Amino acid sequence: MRGIFVAVTAATAVWLASAVAAAPAWADSNDDQYLAALQASGLGCGEGPFECPTGDADMIQIGHSICRQLRGNSQVSIAQAILRSKPGIPTEQAVKLVSASKAAYCPS
Repeated sequence: MRGIFVAVTAATAVWLASAVAAAPAWADSNDDQYLAALQASGLGCGEGPFECPTGDADMIQIGHSICRQLRGNSQVSIAQAILRSKPGIPTEQAVKLVSASKAAYCPS
């Protein structure tokens, strides 16, 4: 159990670091789907606990990062890592963020 916690904590650190990295300036249909899902969940830029200094590109980068983390972690563990890194975010929103990221960016 401790190993999983360390892995999730490390994944969260990587996620947060990659979220600050420059994101592409264009959006495709996956991005549009993802951003619409976030908007519907109250997680769009300026609505939720995530800062978006460069606009929607920041949330798109977070979505791609979550998808990469899902390759070695469960949706639950990623949602838990988000809850730890963003105190105050409702559990339901963390779960929706992970679900929206998976639906938009993770191939089946």
